Amino acid sequence: MRRLWRQADRWCARFPITWAIVSAGVKGALGDQIAQRLVEQKQTADLRRTAVYTTYSGLYLGGIQYFVQCRFLEWAFPGRTALSVARKVAFDQFVHIPFVAYPCLYLIKEAFMPSKNADANTNAGVLARAAKKYQKEALEVNVTLWKFWIPAGTIGFAFVPPHWRIPYNSGLSLAWTAILSNMQARLDSAAADDVK
Repeated sequence: MRRLWRQADRWCARFPITWAIVSAGVKGALGDQIAQRLVEQKQTADLRRTAVYTTYSGLYLGGIQYFVQCRFLEWAFPGRTALSVARKVAFDQFVHIPFVAYPCLYLIKEAFMPSKNADANTNAGVLARAAKKYQKEALEVNVTLWKFWIPAGTIGFAFVPPHWRIPYNSGLSLAWTAILSNMQARLDSAAADDVK
């Protein structure tokens, strides 16, 4: 078992971006399917919604977040002291996620699944619709995020080697994606009811 772990560790260290993109993409698909099938108890899967979470998770959380968390933050705040970990968590949770990551999610979601009720009588573009929706929901989704990811990020930055950080996040994010996907479905349903 120890030998298998060492081989996996070497492979992940040699191909960290590939490992990050694959693990995060698979997690996105599984997390959304768990939300749809088990939490929401849907009989048929919404494959467009699954495509949103697979795309966002693989490309953004796997690819871009690898560079943010494993390269940039390690360069900007080197080490694992309490202060450097706190700085990494603060930047990630209060700058990176609310101002870059979530806007990207809302943009991908709006591109794959245009709001049924947003700006129904106008020709507002994908970017404008995504920005308007995120502005309306930002407080709720970020506060929910912080409850889960500040403790998880603290553990990750303090104890997880950089080449395992995105797979670590992906493991935890399986639960987070189910929470986020379910919350987004609830918010979308509430927005549709407001229009009626």
